[in-house]
Amino acid sequence: MKRPTILPEQQHDAVVQALYQAADEAGWETLAPKDRSARYTQWVEPTDPIGRLLAPYMTPEAARSWIKDGPMKEYSRANRGAGRYAEFGRHGGTTAADIVRRALGDGATIEPGTSAVKPLRCHAQTTERRHLVIWGEGRSFKELLWAALRAATEEGDAPVIVVLEPPGRIISTDERRRLDAIAKRCSIPVHYMREVLGTRSKAPQQ
Repeated sequence: MKRPTILPEQQHDAVVQALYQAADEAGWETLAPKDRSARYTQWVEPTDPIGRLLAPYMTPEAARSWIKDGPMKEYSRANRGAGRYAEFGRHGGTTAADIVRRALGDGATIEPGTSAVKPLRCHAQTTERRHLVIWGEGRSFKELLWAALRAATEEGDAPVIVVLEPPGRIISTDERRRLDAIAKRCSIPVHYMREVLGTRSKAPQQ
């Protein structure tokens, strides 16, 4: 299904590419909420390259809402090659197959057509049984755990959580102990994996 847009396709693609490049340069994943808000304000200014691209099609207020609830809401998933904006994300980094091997071993295979987002997950098969592998960063552990519990109780799957550690964001020993204790109480296995981020294949168009 074609992604809905309020911009002409070429203009839309140029804006998303420019946004993701700007977010990379700003270190988006490490920014505090107030700093992200400041970036949204900057990006819709008529003097900003992104603001100039959007100005013919929407007001600054509408542009801010579109940026926040559209491309930037998908930024993290896109950087992992998933979601509506995957084509603008990073490619060549840690894959779902890598994550499944970390969780279940080299013999595990992904079931075709089972990959999904919110949270990122897929079904995988071992010689013993079918599993649901769910992954994301530690800050989304609550969502990962809830998805795992639902899979176990509603679908009878054997869930496994993989907590990713992107470059520069390593989970502390104390935090690991806390997450492990919560997962153990829920009888959900948890693994940790250093994540390799790929490269962005499309250069922003001005």
